[in-house]
Amino acid sequence: MSKIKQTVRARFPIPDRLNLVITLAQVAISLMLLWASSRLMAEAQWLGLAGCALIFSFVMQTGFSLLHEAEHRKLHSHRKVNDLLGFMCATMFPGSYQLMTVAHLNHHKVNRSDAELVDYIRPGESATTKWIQFYALITGLIWLSAPLVTFVVCLTPTGVLSKWFDKGEGSSVARYLAFIQRAGAHRVRAETALGLLLWVLTWRALGLQWQAVAICYAAFAFSWSSQQYIYHVRTPRHLIEGAYDLKLWRPMQWLYLNFNFHLSHHRLPNVPWLYMPQVASEVPTRGYLRTYLALWAPPQPVDQAWPVEHQIKGRLAPRPAADLQKEALAA
Repeated sequence: MSKIKQTVRARFPIPDRLNLVITLAQVAISLMLLWASSRLMAEAQWLGLAGCALIFSFVMQTGFSLLHEAEHRKLHSHRKVNDLLGFMCATMFPGSYQLMTVAHLNHHKVNRSDAELVDYIRPGESATTKWIQFYALITGLIWLSAPLVTFVVCLTPTGVLSKWFDKGEGSSVARYLAFIQRAGAHRVRAETALGLLLWVLTWRALGLQWQAVAICYAAFAFSWSSQQYIYHVRTPRHLIEGAYDLKLWRPMQWLYLNFNFHLSHHRLPNVPWLYMPQVASEVPTRGYLRTYLALWAPPQPVDQAWPVEHQIKGRLAPRPAADLQKEALAA
């Protein structure tokens, strides 16, 4: 661990016990909701099933926040425990913990670059195609990509994957998806095999019905996919500053484990979720619901984006020295 990370850990220790309790509770509640949904489906209790699916979609947001902490190695101070808890959360998502970790860390390297510019139409791009891609992503495709890419990596020989990306070298898609090669296909396959075994055993033990599980995960897919994008859509085209801190109702903020402090996270990725309100440069004023509704506006031409000084390599307005010191801790 670097000296900077050691300093961050000393000032902002990982809440090991709290995170462990929350993770176990989140997994247990999620499975309980899937069990209840299956019973309600068998009894044709459609209103109760809809309620379970809605609650499931929000409880799984907590699960993703926990997974996000594990990806940054701050869910638990012991690496093996951190990865075990992360694996549990990823299996519930579902997807490969290793693959999702590498993909997320890659996001921190390419945030608001052309590879992730889903909300603006660049010169030469088809507006119709961009609209279709954008609305497909925010309505569930981005969630679906986790299990799909996991199975593609598992079923495709490693040599074929390498040749595939070598042929695509130079394209934005190939550069963005190159993280698959770095994920380690053998580990992804091992995680997936173990995850499938756990799902089979859980399915049999709880007597789950696939229709009920599909409804619950469809609700989560829509909810999660759209809410993931509100933190970045139409933000400055800057690697660090291209995110929002959003004002959220306090109970929801706790449920999301302060994930709404997303700009603060990009500035200080090594600080655990518990301290995000503490390290934020200011109290968020931008409303969560207002930002969510604005998300549904169609993509715009890139010349309507933020001013030139905020585009990719442009200068940013100076911030207080305290903020710069906080960023130094995250370097």
